[in-house]
Formats: sequence, structure tokens, C-alpha cells
Amino acid sequence: MSHQATTASEIKVLIDGQEARVKPETTIFLAAKALGISIPTLCHHPAVEPYGACRVCTVELKRGKRSRMVTACNYPIREEGLEIQTRSERALRARRLVLELLMARCPEVKILRDMAQEVGLEKSRYPKGDDKERCILCGLCVNICNQVVGANAIGFVSRGVDRKIGTPFLENSMDCIGCGACAFACPTQCISMTEKDGVRKIWDREFKLAVCPVCGNYYAPIDQLETIRKQVNLPPDHFKVCFTCRGLKL
Repeated sequence: MSHQATTASEIKVLIDGQEARVKPETTIFLAAKALGISIPTLCHHPAVEPYGACRVCTVELKRGKRSRMVTACNYPIREEGLEIQTRSERALRARRLVLELLMARCPEVKILRDMAQEVGLEKSRYPKGDDKERCILCGLCVNICNQVVGANAIGFVSRGVDRKIGTPFLENSMDCIGCGACAFACPTQCISMTEKDGVRKIWDREFKLAVCPVCGNYYAPIDQLETIRKQVNLPPDHFKVCFTCRGLKL
């Protein structure tokens, strides 16, 4: 139990019996993380605004005699006296249900099976989906592309059971710069990105990779480098040499 004095700009809460003093609007997820308490999540990424899409981070929030389930990644702490249980039976039951649904959709995704095992879930009760399906529709790739890269090259397509992630009209997106940020951020590794003979392929488009004249290595898609150069008004030859060799030359 912490005995640190609470300042006027801090709020005191209990998380799994541990006292935390946080600034207003701090999310439960970050407050728990500061205490060394791990809350599982699939759609959270520090580079984008949290939005609670996957629901795996569901915890039990108690205020007085009342309690309810909330998503830890986007629930802001705004008042004193909150008690949060990350592994209460209600929280674990809600988490198991979410994982059951995700496992039914994507039965062969390892990270889902690992998370299920951590909460004592062996298999899903629901009808098994396509073994090849890996997308859990968390939308993290879309948010990375829009909020961080600024390309707006992908988004949600269709609705209901037909909903998926894709390019506009499922055609080759000329807004894509081949940076691969979506693939790197994807929690289930469902976005295919390959590189061969100086060409990166992603979203059914091929991007030629720049080759460093110093070390001879391919280092980034030319489209990506040119987009960055124009956005920050850099000289035409700024990215001529790879990042490693440019550092050595300096």
C-alpha cells in the first residue's frame, strides 16, 4: 500500500487492492500498468487513441455498492473512491465470453488461444469459423493508417457478418505508401506483407524498395520516403542513403 501524499491534481483509486494516485483522465489501463498490473488487450496501441474495440481488457469497476463492467483501455479516471478489480470472477467471466467469440471467428490464432488459457478457457462453445480467418476486426490497422501515417488507405468494408478490413471498394488503393505500419501493428499478424528482389507487396500492390548506394541494402519503399520528404519539405536527395549509413557518414 502506497503512503505517498495525494496532491490536489491527483485522484486516489484502488486497483486489485493496490492504491494508485493518478492524474484526472488517466485510463484504468495505464493506471494499472504503473502498478505493474497487466491487463490483456488486443486493440490497444500507445500511438493511437484507445477505443475499446476488442473488449478483452474488460474489468469490474466498483463505486460504493454498485459495480459495472468497463473497458480499461479507454475508461478515464475522474473521481475518488473507485475500486477496480482486473481479475474478479465477473471480469474473468466477461473476458472468457469475449475470447470465446473471437476464438470462434478465428480458431487458429495463437494469441487468442494463449489469452484463453490464461483465464482458464480451453475452447469456444460457439460454432467454429474458417481456420484461415485471422482478422478480429479490432480496427487497429485502420487507426494506425489514419491517425499515425495519415494515408487513410484502408478502412472497414461492408457490415454485419460480411464486415472486413480492406481498401476502398476492395481495389488497389493509390493512397497506400507501402509503409507496412498496419502489418506491424496487427495483433494477429493477419495482414500479408512480403519482400522479394527489392519489391514489397502489401494490399495487392507492389512497392519498389530504395537501395542504399553505400551498403547496398534495401531499406524502405520509395513511395513512403517520397511522401515523408514532401510532408516535411526535405531536399530531394535527403533519403538517398539508408538511415544507418547516413548516421555513420555524420
